[in-house]
Amino acid sequence: MTATVVCGLLLWLLHHYDAGRAVWRTAMVVAVISVIGVGLTRVWLGVHWPSDVLGGWMLGAFVVTVAVGAYERRRV
Repeated sequence: MTATVVCGLLLWLLHHYDAGRAVWRTAMVVAVISVIGVGLTRVWLGVHWPSDVLGGWMLGAFVVTVAVGAYERRRV
């Protein structure tokens, strides 16, 4: 969940401040590899079930969505 939230918010910040297309694409690839890598290593090491990882990814995406939505709503 933490990797999803951190990477999601960093990607949103890059988009919000109009980072270049190449920078944003590179950050997206790194973020996806990071989030998937963290989740898969958790399962491989036996510290989480696959359902835990999937739930963490979903909860992290929800937290990012709520945070961005709250920011946009407050800004208006």
